[in-house]
Amino acid sequence: MFICTAYLCNDRVGIETDFSKSVYPPNMPAPLAAPATLKIATFNIQDLWVVGRDRPARMRHIGRAIAALDPDIVGFQESFIQKDRDILIEALDATRLRYHQYYPSATVGSGLLISSAYPIREAYFKRYTDSGPARRIWEGDFWAGKGVALARIETSVGMVDFYNTHAQAGYGRAEYRLVRKNQMAELAAFMNESRTGIAPAFLVGDMNSRVESEEHEAFVTGANLFRVMNMDTRIDHIYAAHNDAYEIETLDTVRIAERITEGERTFALSDHPGYMSVVRVTPRVDEAAETDAFSEEE
Repeated sequence: MFICTAYLCNDRVGIETDFSKSVYPPNMPAPLAAPATLKIATFNIQDLWVVGRDRPARMRHIGRAIAALDPDIVGFQESFIQKDRDILIEALDATRLRYHQYYPSATVGSGLLISSAYPIREAYFKRYTDSGPARRIWEGDFWAGKGVALARIETSVGMVDFYNTHAQAGYGRAEYRLVRKNQMAELAAFMNESRTGIAPAFLVGDMNSRVESEEHEAFVTGANLFRVMNMDTRIDHIYAAHNDAYEIETLDTVRIAERITEGERTFALSDHPGYMSVVRVTPRVDEAAETDAFSEEE
């Protein structure tokens, strides 16, 4: 009876999905007027029942580790358990990261949390239509209602479109590559349709795919993205969207991975390392406009 009820409720999404309601397409944000340096992070924190051990302690230490790096925006994945999420958010509230948006989905929740040093003005969610089957309850992807989260964030120099995702896990099953490829195609379509085009756009997440894979190329090529990391990573990535209005340069990338000892137990922050990239966003000079302005001065 419980499983039947959960299945019937699994279609729910607890956050706005219709990005056409955005106030920005009719009232576009101003482009960035000055260069900006942004610290952007991604972290799968393994906040799961059963397999995620030492969760409260790990959430406190993840908050501490993130605070030491002082990022501007973080996309977390697998932040499933509310009590643990509250511990993490409380730790982050002592830093500049005082704005948070969780993206509820399906029975378990998407696990996607975005934390920002700047106000989150809008939030939207695109749930993937393809996933692993409901009958494989132990895998959980179907019950999580995985998708891609969008936060429109008003930084000190202008708006940023920030996307966070967690794709279908592999579980050693070759057939899930096609599921992931379908999801990544949906991700690309959502980014193309929802981003303002005027604001810089970034994507972070656990894509469960390596750089050379077909599913990885589905979103990179489909959404016209480029990598903003200066180190190789396995399945966790940070990308920016090509935009003729901006030059985006990766200044540095750091790996977030520690082992913690509390009492007689030693444990890692997560089964995934996190990553933070420092990027420089510079508005491109409109050479034609600059020439016209120079001619007028003469």
